[in-house]
Amino acid sequence: MTQRKKQPQITRAALLDAAGEHFARAGYAGTSLGSVVTRAALTKGALFHHFPDKRSLAQAWIDERLASAVTALWLAPLEQADSLDALRNLCRLRFSELAPGDATSTLSALAAELTPADDLLSACLAQIHDAWRAAIAGLLERGKAAGQIHRSIKPAAEAAFFVALIAGVTVTAKAAAHADTRRACLSSLEDYLETLRSQSA
Repeated sequence: MTQRKKQPQITRAALLDAAGEHFARAGYAGTSLGSVVTRAALTKGALFHHFPDKRSLAQAWIDERLASAVTALWLAPLEQADSLDALRNLCRLRFSELAPGDATSTLSALAAELTPADDLLSACLAQIHDAWRAAIAGLLERGKAAGQIHRSIKPAAEAAFFVALIAGVTVTAKAAAHADTRRACLSSLEDYLETLRSQSA
């Protein structure tokens, strides 16, 4: 009896995992429900028991899986960071990991695909971006309070620029063959971060 109670949760998780693999690789438009159930080794009946359509499946995956992945990669470390140096080191780590299908790249790709096409899903993605920008702005606010960040800096504006820059990098340098582009972008980002530093820091 206990096994039966757990089975729906296992089925739902398998569907989200399979959907995530396809969304990351093929985008929203390129993902079919047939490919999802095949990957999950389930039936469409099982899928429709949990999700009435592809849109609801995508919404659940964005809210539950993509948001959690971006939190682990960016938000949680940013909340623990206490300096520009910590932010620079985090960027170095994340840039070294950029690859097609990772959470950062998938967030950017889906936002570019869905923002003009689907208000509901683009709003879900916007919530992740909002939280990401807020985490960066919080770090910059703490830096200003500590005298590390120049007092003229506007954290919210800088955070918006930072997230847009990362999104651009994932689009232009998402293939391993473009490692040089990734390194060049990282170098420019590090130079930019230095412009935020207080001269007395």
